[in-house]
Amino acid sequence: MTRDGLPGAAFGAAAVFLGAGVAGGAWPTGWAALVCALACGAVGATLLATRRGRAAAPEARDAVPEALGKTDAKPVRPGRSSLVAAALVWVLALLAGGVWALAAGDDDADGTRADTRPTAKPAASRDPRPVVAWTVPPAGQKYDEGVGSWGLGSAVAQGRIDGLFAYDGADGSVRWSVPAPAREALCAMSQDAEEGVGLIAYGRHEKPCATLLAVRTSDGKVLWKRALGGKGLAGDERPLAVGGATAVSAEDGAVRARSAGTGRQRWEHELGKDCAALAVDADAGRTLLVEQCGERARLLALDTRTGAREWARDLPVESKATAAVVSLSPVVLAVDEADARGTHAFLGFDNEGAPTVTVPLSGPEGVLAAPVGDGDSRRPVVRDGLLVTLAEAEELVPDVVVAYSLKDGRKAWSYRAENQTMTLAAEPDGRVAVLENHDRGRILLLDRATGRVDARIEPDTAEGVALSIHPELVPVTGGHVVLNQILMQAEPAAFALR
Repeated sequence: MTRDGLPGAAFGAAAVFLGAGVAGGAWPTGWAALVCALACGAVGATLLATRRGRAAAPEARDAVPEALGKTDAKPVRPGRSSLVAAALVWVLALLAGGVWALAAGDDDADGTRADTRPTAKPAASRDPRPVVAWTVPPAGQKYDEGVGSWGLGSAVAQGRIDGLFAYDGADGSVRWSVPAPAREALCAMSQDAEEGVGLIAYGRHEKPCATLLAVRTSDGKVLWKRALGGKGLAGDERPLAVGGATAVSAEDGAVRARSAGTGRQRWEHELGKDCAALAVDADAGRTLLVEQCGERARLLALDTRTGAREWARDLPVESKATAAVVSLSPVVLAVDEADARGTHAFLGFDNEGAPTVTVPLSGPEGVLAAPVGDGDSRRPVVRDGLLVTLAEAEELVPDVVVAYSLKDGRKAWSYRAENQTMTLAAEPDGRVAVLENHDRGRILLLDRATGRVDARIEPDTAEGVALSIHPELVPVTGGHVVLNQILMQAEPAAFALR
């Protein structure tokens, strides 16, 4: 390369270097890029003009005597055109720099200056990390176990042995409470509240769970109270449900339905001799009842308003069993038999009671969590034809989230967590929330259709609070509430992540 080509090469290299930087997102853009480009061009033009001027000077001196002999000859000015071009480029660079400075000042003044680099984001006005917004101090004695909870939108109700308490989702303050009477404990509550009413029940130590109450969830007012006869609520599960405006309870010898607002009895389904209600759940149109008579069991569908039988289906059970209604629509049960070779599965049915699918509680994905058997109350999430639950794959604690199709029982997806998975919850937007035992609590939001992690909600470790062995996760407006339902090491009764 000749010496005369060096300025052009330098200018070309600078232009290519600048262009690569802008394209890669690591160099100035907009006015900054224009000013840099013009400055490089001005430097290149100046160097080029200087070289041309030096090269043309000897030729000009040699041409002067010859030119003086001609009347029409004009003096020759070496490199003039190149110098003029360089000056023009410098002027343009200075003008662009001034405009850039003014624009930058305006952007800084009104706070609208944007950084388009993909690896950088504008600084937030506050720390965006999730935090523990509030906590409720521990209540009761060691090993006290909570009864359940209701998600109330902007609040959450927790059933503790000392009563029912509704916490405001924003600040954790107690909106209302229904304290347990002296020497009585909360012993049962409906899985959900409907149309602003939920059911709870109280009982004395080693006595039947036999005082039934209906509570208005807006203010905690007790709408009515009934003393139940005989052995009170049936079985260890003590099933209660609210379907529309009807309160349903499985009692000693019968399933009874009352007006949720007044407590007036609407209908009664008598259980046969040696029969017991294993599970009850209801919505406004249908009540599902699992009853066992001897070593046989069946599923009944009753009209919630009238108690009329819609259909009955024998279950594949030949020994004592536990059962739970996992979903009303579609109909999904969890059944666990005493017979080791019996039925241990999720069972699906269509609207007429015909079996549709069986998902074993133990299989290739490990042991599935189900609200049956040895007191496991973790409930699956059923949505859009999928049953999503936790599984123990290689450890003695759940560490996998797995989804099964309710059409054919096949696995749809699975997600292996980094730590122990504690419980699941259905998000209002359709995603599945997973509470993970990671640095005192982390929530994963999974895409329902694929199991992909959409978001992580993890508080600063320094602000974390302890999880008990049996927490529940309840989505509330603007965040989540974790309820520690078994007191072990003075864990808070509840805390909120947002």
